[in-house]
Amino acid sequence: MTAYLSVGSDLQRRVLSPLLENPEGEEEETHPKPPTLDEYIPRPGTRGSSRQAFMTEAANDSDGSDQETKPDQEHVSSEDITLNIAINGGCFLDDDNSLDDDSISDGSLSIPTDDFDTDLEMDDDQWLNPSKVDHDTTGRTKYIKVCNDMGISPVSYFVKNLEQRELKMRFHGLGPLGIKAISIPLETNTNIEILNLQGNGIDAQGAKSLCRVLRENLFLTEVVLSENKIGTEGAISLCQFLKGNRNLYKVDLTANEIGDSAGQCLYEVLKGNPVLKELILANNCLEENSAKWLKESLTDNENLEILDLSWNQFKTRGAICICEGLQENVGLKRFKFVMAGLGKSGAEAMGAALKQNRTLLELDISFNRIPIEASGAIAAGVRENDTLKTLKIGNNPFESNGAMAILQAVDQNENSAITYLDFSNMMVKIEFAEVESRLSESRGLRVVNEGVLPEVHPKNGNYARLSAFRRDPIETFKKYAEFSAVNLEDVFNCKNKVKIDASEFKSLIKGSGIDIPDQHMTVLTRTLEVDGFICYWKIFEENGNGDAHVSFTGNVVEKGNETDKNKNRPKSKDSPKLDNSGAKPKSAKAKKKKDKKKKT
Repeated sequence: MTAYLSVGSDLQRRVLSPLLENPEGEEEETHPKPPTLDEYIPRPGTRGSSRQAFMTEAANDSDGSDQETKPDQEHVSSEDITLNIAINGGCFLDDDNSLDDDSISDGSLSIPTDDFDTDLEMDDDQWLNPSKVDHDTTGRTKYIKVCNDMGISPVSYFVKNLEQRELKMRFHGLGPLGIKAISIPLETNTNIEILNLQGNGIDAQGAKSLCRVLRENLFLTEVVLSENKIGTEGAISLCQFLKGNRNLYKVDLTANEIGDSAGQCLYEVLKGNPVLKELILANNCLEENSAKWLKESLTDNENLEILDLSWNQFKTRGAICICEGLQENVGLKRFKFVMAGLGKSGAEAMGAALKQNRTLLELDISFNRIPIEASGAIAAGVRENDTLKTLKIGNNPFESNGAMAILQAVDQNENSAITYLDFSNMMVKIEFAEVESRLSESRGLRVVNEGVLPEVHPKNGNYARLSAFRRDPIETFKKYAEFSAVNLEDVFNCKNKVKIDASEFKSLIKGSGIDIPDQHMTVLTRTLEVDGFICYWKIFEENGNGDAHVSFTGNVVEKGNETDKNKNRPKSKDSPKLDNSGAKPKSAKAKKKKDKKKKT
């Protein structure tokens, strides 16, 4: 396309031609001299060099020096000079026709775009607000674009919380595809420090997507990936990046079906990562092989402070390996080893570890099948330990005698730092309560247990009776009221169902004359308590519990047997009954006696 520009005025001539020196010696102009037309418009075959020449001349003009006219430079000396400007591949096309300045339209010039960088798809918001697009540290724009490309719907909660310090996306059902989508913006996000993705079905494929986040993001300090079915393969992939990570303090991999073959990778993480402080591997499938690797990890690692290996499948030999590693460890402060299969041998190994370890502050070995014979080993370790503050050892079968041995060990150790003992689901003796009371006053010791075993007498009965009361406290409480000749409807206002607190409930029972031990009273209030109040009208509701309750004759009564109110004992199922004919059937005992006579 060809365009024509006619220059016919002195002003145009001055713009397009170089300034001549002032012959009369007038003062020179201080502003930069404009380039000539030939310098501005490149000639055929010299476009690049002419442009460079123009830039050089412009730079020289800025210094204020005089511009000399070059010999080969053409001058515009007439108003009738017609300039043919037609940029077409660097060539000039001459034409005799000319147009005025006003006749030049947008479509009259053909400008080559080969040398220009253009982006015709640029969003207007990107030009108007570059700070929101070019400097998006949250990754929101990336996430929306990735979701559109993948054909999935963006999670609004994720978009709204990208600027928070802690992002909790628990049980959002993201799946592997959703995890892949959020991984891309998380790589560059600088706000989130705690990432919680519990229960999102990540599996092994999603775990590999998160590996890029662990590698690129330098701001994350805590990652929770529990209950995601990552499996052994996904755990091994994550471990490859956790080895070199230098910013994560906590990693939670609870309930991810991690198998025994991941033990070596876990060892490499604990050996090569000097920053990791808390590692949670509870409720997985780690076995004896992993226990051997973890033993080496505990021996070498001095930085890890919190470790949870509960509810795995170590068994006794694996548990012993862990205890041996704990014995050599010099950095761990909290160790959870619940339901790990210690048994007798494992408990003895744990007692030996307590004798040597001087950094551990909290130990939880509940549900470990520790028998009465092994409770003495734990007590021996407690007797020599001076750093442990919390010991949780409830739900083990050593019962009251084992609990007493451990408490006495604390009492005998003047340097003991223990302030909390947990004997959950265990009954203790009266002597235990006396020592507990004394240590509570002198050392501030707090002990958790299921109550004190009562003395054996006609009213309280034996341990079996107390256990039966705990299985069905409401029905047994009714027996206490019946034994004391108290009508419960006269004690409680069951029509209005007014909520009362525990202290008022106990006062009503004691004021009524019902003689019930304090331990039974505690169990009863726990059964009737709802939101801090005692719902006493449950006592008058029909009992739906199929467990046995206790009569005050010492017999255990099963539900379904009719009770004689006068004799307080169940009626025999073989008691004679009248049939429809009115004849009295023979009892089973008489029938048996008759059969015996026939044989003789």
